[in-house]
Amino acid sequence: MKRSFIKKVLILFLIIFVIKSQFTAFARPGGGGGSSSSHSPSSSSHSTPSRYSSGKTNPIANMLNVGLFIFALSAGTIILKIKLRKKKIESVEVIKYLAKEDANWNYENAKKDIEETFYQIAIAWMERNQDIAKDYISEKLYTKHKMQTEWMKIRKEKNILKDMSLLKVTPIGLKDCDGIDNDILWVLIAANSIDYIINEETNEIIEGSTCKSVYYEEYWKFIKNKDRWVLDEILQLNDVDNLDFFNIDISKKI
Repeated sequence: MKRSFIKKVLILFLIIFVIKSQFTAFARPGGGGGSSSSHSPSSSSHSTPSRYSSGKTNPIANMLNVGLFIFALSAGTIILKIKLRKKKIESVEVIKYLAKEDANWNYENAKKDIEETFYQIAIAWMERNQDIAKDYISEKLYTKHKMQTEWMKIRKEKNILKDMSLLKVTPIGLKDCDGIDNDILWVLIAANSIDYIINEETNEIIEGSTCKSVYYEEYWKFIKNKDRWVLDEILQLNDVDNLDFFNIDISKKI
């Protein structure tokens, strides 16, 4: 019984750790957490062993296994951070190079556009009115977000976002095209906010917390039009298996 209890505690700790390490906000513009917050390793594969199992368990071995698993997760996070830092350094160097002859790549202007977009799409998402953000997002993303927020109206759901803060913007990939538009810039954004969903008829909280701020990171793709950088796509961290997806393409300028 004692060994079984220890194993249950270890399994519970492992599940909590995995869920916590992979959790992102469940909603926000684009339905950010819809794919990442609910897709953690299934607990069914860690079901409690039957009391009739003839095999004996070793609590020390179980603790070692959990420790190794946590170490592997930590090592993976460190490797990811190192790769992202390398992507940032390469991207910043190229952006500075391009900006010398192409005003489109003035990074201070790009950061300003990104920050404005961050807050405008949040307002549009809360109000379920994508026309608010129309000048800040591409036609493709406008259509996608409009479908999502119209569906929220049908379900009588409203996503409340408070105390939003854009903490960091990290360039990680880009493509330079001929002309004054169609350039592409990928960034990793880090942000936090209070994020919850209510039923607009009853004001009942469906998901989330009214007081707990949630930290999250996402990959944002911006494309350049004749006026500004506009948001074209939002990807969650677990949508990208290989950071080589974010490459640097300036072949047309070399």
